[in-house]
Amino acid sequence: METIKINVGKSSIITLKSLATSGYLWSFHIDHKEIISVSEERSAVPAGTLKGGESLSEKFRIQGIKPGTTKLIFIQKRSWEQDKAALSTLIFSVTVS
Repeated sequence: METIKINVGKSSIITLKSLATSGYLWSFHIDHKEIISVSEERSAVPAGTLKGGESLSEKFRIQGIKPGTTKLIFIQKRSWEQDKAALSTLIFSVTVS
């Protein structure tokens, strides 16, 4: 488990390897939503820069709301394969001070 430390009112970006062109997208779960908020950062891609099968990284902004520690879990899977296990799972311990 990786640890992320941020201050109240500050943010940090997590960049995750994407497989979106294969249908695998990252989703997240926060144990204590009163401590942090998470939003996906979208970036525009210049036309013609990606080759077949390539994907951009997925970026998520973590914002510190109030002091405390929470677990942030990212799961990479296809939305239509609900009965299958996730391709990847990443767990972060986020401490806000």
